[in-house]
Amino acid sequence: MAGTPVGKRPFHAFLSHAHGGPASKLTSWLRGCAMWWASRWFDADTLPAGALIGTTLAKAIENCRALILLLSRNSVSRGWVEQEYNAAINQQTEHPSFRIIPVRLDDVQPPGFLANYSYLQLAGEGLSPAFAAGIIKGLYQPLGAVDVTNGQNVYVSRGWHLDDAQLADNVCAALEGVGLQLVGDAEDQASWADSRIAHIMDGCGGFVAVLPYREFSSPPTSKYILREWELATARGLPCLAVPDPRITPPDVIAGRPGLLGSEVGTDIARLTEAAAALAEDWAAPAHDPYIFYATDFGSENKILRKAVKELVEAITALPCVLGEYIRGEPVQREILKSVTGSALVLADISGEGPNVHIEVGAARARDVPVRLLRRGPSGRPAFMLRDQQVWDYATDADLLGRVAQIAYPYRRTLLRAGRL
Repeated sequence: MAGTPVGKRPFHAFLSHAHGGPASKLTSWLRGCAMWWASRWFDADTLPAGALIGTTLAKAIENCRALILLLSRNSVSRGWVEQEYNAAINQQTEHPSFRIIPVRLDDVQPPGFLANYSYLQLAGEGLSPAFAAGIIKGLYQPLGAVDVTNGQNVYVSRGWHLDDAQLADNVCAALEGVGLQLVGDAEDQASWADSRIAHIMDGCGGFVAVLPYREFSSPPTSKYILREWELATARGLPCLAVPDPRITPPDVIAGRPGLLGSEVGTDIARLTEAAAALAEDWAAPAHDPYIFYATDFGSENKILRKAVKELVEAITALPCVLGEYIRGEPVQREILKSVTGSALVLADISGEGPNVHIEVGAARARDVPVRLLRRGPSGRPAFMLRDQQVWDYATDADLLGRVAQIAYPYRRTLLRAGRL
């Protein structure tokens, strides 16, 4: 697993020394709520007794995408934190997207080697919404600033192997240089799906394929990237395809639109010229991609609504729209237009408010996907919604966990040269 891209690893996180008290509370929440979608993950129960040292610890962390480092007076004094940190920092040095998330369980002073890391404080009887959001963002928010506004989006299809990076960097730098915003499927999705890729593309006005070399494939490149190229062509998107210099395009792809010569990938001037041509051909996308959050506007929930909005945007890199921020005349019509134009309606039906139910009805009439949330014990929703799953939650922290579960499949990546 050492050379596996971080987003393709089977475990979302390694939770250090999850024994008793606050640590158990965190483990229970992650497993029962926020981490519902995770394939698996490591904690103290996963490994045999006495195994959290040396090679065993390092190999365990190699299978993970992040380390949640639990700091307590006990763990720091006994050296567990430093062992786990040393194993994790080796991963972060080789793979900058590997996350290290320190969590303070008591009043312990974080050790000096964590001086450059911000940390979360777990305190009190329950998990606060701020703490829950912090953990989820720590695991899934893209590194660096992300602008979720809809710019001149182009879908970039590229490989995730380490030796794919240089060519992809060259192409992305050329595209960025002409002002294009680069969108891709998130590398940590569990599987590849036509429907998900197609929906991301429908929010873009152009397509770029960076064709990696795959010695034992026929043709010698990624079948997934070739399929994405087909989807883009079927949508009439202007295309640009840059092959690895080792690829001699066979007849099966030589006639596809936008294919450049194999020598262009290392010629920055020609790449820039091709990127500028794509920017000129850029077409208005089928829709502006965003998620609509339908919920009551009560003033007592304003902070929580803002937390949900920010969490959706952190996870998906998509704007999250709330009806209370929409303006226009009449505003009711503008809200319904926003509902029916969204990629997903996330609807909290806790209060049985008529406005939320009207928004859900409008979405369903236009076949917009809907996910229902409700505070309190399980129960049957209104008759017209009984064919829908309801995501019940008990606390504000649970709500944010449910939102993370629902938003995760809509995750996309905003690419940057040098940060692939």
